[in-house]
Amino acid sequence: MYDVIFNSGFIGFLIWLLLFITSTAAVTFIIRCAWILRRKRFASPVKLMPLLKAGKWDDAYAFCEENPTVTMRIAGTILLTAHSKNKTQRQELAVVMLDKEVRAILRWINTLSLCGNIAPMLGLLGTVTGMVDAFMGLGTAMGPEKASILAISISQALYTTAAGLLIAVPTITFSVIFRNLLEKRAETVSETIDQVLEAIPEPEAPRPVYRSTDTVKI
Repeated sequence: MYDVIFNSGFIGFLIWLLLFITSTAAVTFIIRCAWILRRKRFASPVKLMPLLKAGKWDDAYAFCEENPTVTMRIAGTILLTAHSKNKTQRQELAVVMLDKEVRAILRWINTLSLCGNIAPMLGLLGTVTGMVDAFMGLGTAMGPEKASILAISISQALYTTAAGLLIAVPTITFSVIFRNLLEKRAETVSETIDQVLEAIPEPEAPRPVYRSTDTVKI
């Protein structure tokens, strides 16, 4: 493999370098996505709902602050605005916050997917440039050397395609797994937030002040 990489010419070596960078980036993004999608980061501790049902709003908010998961951050914000917003406004706020979290994670997953799409293209580019070099070498070769040069050059060129596919297959697979996992995590958070919204009573509307229409006689 050492000979294949360093005997592939300048362009071939550059493509191998790009494949190495792509594979390193893919591994980094896989680790990052696995970390940010871990179950603990989206956990919704069971202690929250009993506090809400008991009407202990301050304790519930303090509990959310002590457990800064995605679910608890959204729940804490909803509790903080419980007296200033109605249920519809709180629902809209929860949707916006959850959507922001999802889009932030999707950026990592989309970048991982990009690595999976780039890798086979780089491999194909390496094969094409390798084939060009192979046929250029045939022009200077004599007799039986032509077949040997052609076989060696083509085999070296195809290595880049194989390397690109080896990078692309697991990378794309992980990106699909992470995308499905993100959808599952978002559904779990949404269900918990719906329970929080249902547990919070509507703020009382201010009572209208009526003025007497009777005239005071002196």
